[in-house]
Amino acid sequence: MIRGRAIVFGAVAGLCLATAAIAQQGGGFSLGQSVERAIGADLVLRSVDEERLFRDSEFGQRVQADIDAASRALEAENARLLSELTAREEELTGLRDSLPPDEFRAQADAFDQRAERIRQDQAQKLSRFAQFEESERRRFFARSGVILQQVLEDEGAQILIAARAVIIGVPEMDMTGAAIAAIDAEIGDGGAPPFPLTLP
Repeated sequence: MIRGRAIVFGAVAGLCLATAAIAQQGGGFSLGQSVERAIGADLVLRSVDEERLFRDSEFGQRVQADIDAASRALEAENARLLSELTAREEELTGLRDSLPPDEFRAQADAFDQRAERIRQDQAQKLSRFAQFEESERRRFFARSGVILQQVLEDEGAQILIAARAVIIGVPEMDMTGAAIAAIDAEIGDGGAPPFPLTLP
């Protein structure tokens, strides 16, 4: 028997962004060389909230809307299948006393096998929601890297860190809003995803 309704699980953990984007004449610096000597100037840092970056972007909002729509469709499908299975179970219960034992057992076994196939199929569809979101998050951050680099340069900064790594900072350090605006302008909602959300 199918039990419960489809549940969209919380977003998978956000992918880490590159934490350093240092531009300088003559290339990078070697291990053991101080940052101050390599850069020759004070470093300016900026931070981004990775979860907000994805969630509040047009790309992230499209992903969530896709998952919400698929979840509603799966819930409706689960309700229909549950109704069909319940009706068949009641029918078999009524036939128990009128059918030969072997025939009843065969029909009951067929019912159990069908119910198990449905359970597995619906569980696979549900797990695909998380797989879809993870795939889209990877695609989002892969496409956002160059854009974040440009926003960082526009901010006059050299290093980008995740907001969760900041212990103390001033509001001006956070460039999440500017990054979202730039990403929206460049890639919008990301277009058709290469990883289909729903299974046939």
